Amino acid sequence: MHQLDWKVLNSEYLLRNEWIAVRADTCEMGNGRLIDPYYIMESSDYVNIVPVTAVGEIVFVRIYRHGVVQTLLETPGGLIDDGESPLAAARRELLEETGCDCAEMQLIGSGSPDPARMSCHAYYFLATGVVETAVPTWDAHEEMELLKLPIAEAKRLLFAGEIVDSVQQSALFFALHALGELGS
Repeated sequence: MHQLDWKVLNSEYLLRNEWIAVRADTCEMGNGRLIDPYYIMESSDYVNIVPVTAVGEIVFVRIYRHGVVQTLLETPGGLIDDGESPLAAARRELLEETGCDCAEMQLIGSGSPDPARMSCHAYYFLATGVVETAVPTWDAHEEMELLKLPIAEAKRLLFAGEIVDSVQQSALFFALHALGELGS
């Protein structure tokens, strides 16, 4: 079988802060061809949570995303802190962004959002029995609006392309499958 893995011959950081790092790699492809530079964005792994209440509503946040210059409908989520498990991060992010806790939280899937250019991994959780227990505690870079939508409306928005973030779409598809909402 042909060797497809690349060798990294050199790596240089161009930007590094609390949110992201950008590095330029010099790479040798399996066929010997050099690629210089190849840019990689490093970010911490993160979680997305699909919170479902006892009456079958999904808790969403509306938040502005400057990369696409739009306010988007998303499920709660955020970066995993150093030393924190994905499950602990999911519980923390659910509480911070929505003020909600849940009866059960389960990992339902994971993926790499852009494996050609990014080094991070996303973990998708389904939270059931969601109830409000606190006031959301957003950080200085967050401003959101909370919404609760029936599962049928969330499905409609997903299939109509009104939920545009592909990680959000993945989390919702995994959750709808786990809830038996996609059929067989």
